[in-house]
Amino acid sequence: MGAELLRDPELAGLCARCSTETDLRRLLTEADEEELRLTQNAQPALCFMGIGLTHLLRRAGFVPAAAAGHSVGEYAALVAGGALSPEEAIYAVVHRGRAMAEAVPAGETSMAAVLGLAPEAIAEALAGIADCWPANYNTPTQTVIGGSLAALDAAARALVAAGARKVVRLNVSAAFHTPFVAPAADRLREVVGHLAWTDTTLPVAANLTGAPYPRGANFAQVLEQQLKSPVRWSECVRSLLELGVTDFVEVGPGRALRGMMKELAPGSGAHPAGTPEAISELGGLLK
Repeated sequence: MGAELLRDPELAGLCARCSTETDLRRLLTEADEEELRLTQNAQPALCFMGIGLTHLLRRAGFVPAAAAGHSVGEYAALVAGGALSPEEAIYAVVHRGRAMAEAVPAGETSMAAVLGLAPEAIAEALAGIADCWPANYNTPTQTVIGGSLAALDAAARALVAAGARKVVRLNVSAAFHTPFVAPAADRLREVVGHLAWTDTTLPVAANLTGAPYPRGANFAQVLEQQLKSPVRWSECVRSLLELGVTDFVEVGPGRALRGMMKELAPGSGAHPAGTPEAISELGGLLK
């Protein structure tokens, strides 16, 4: 997914500087779907894509008013907000992915998207099921749950009985943002606690609270909690809307976040920026 991005000499150089802990270029240009499904590989690859594409947006004259990132995307958003350098973000994310992979071996837990049911009804349906929790509050009618494989099967039956339109198992390697990955949080705290954090230069919404990071924020503490807590994405978008944001750009491959905007911010612009070509096609729209 990064071959086109790395044709840019400046970004190729940045990729090389960010590759002290893992071979980013290989992950971005050669790795297949099975290899990228492993969280220790997916996280740095996705984070670098977000950082690199944001760099191209700025170079093309697009100036962000605010930023937010879903799950590991929060690290790229914090780079966009000036809180840390690209090299430090990738360093942190590499260790985050490794810690999460070791905390929950692949194939023991997973996640599922619950469609057409409010979060309150989901919580009620899950109340009697052990080892299963809400993990992403994406929209009022889309919540992702995570848990053991057996618990997800039981949850799917209970959620459909409670009125869910559909429960779709996701192609992920573990139950992220649940207590299953809590053992990784201690390791992450040690890593991010030693980075050179500074206050953001533009508002960056935190997954943990949905609100922008305040001045003097304890980034290490927030990101430690973010790892094992639900992503409050709908609240993140609400915060950006309250700041006056009218156009949203999805910086990275795919269209999942843009798809949510129809429900989260109807009437707002939602634009793709997943490739250098897509950025060039934005033209003068957002300048």
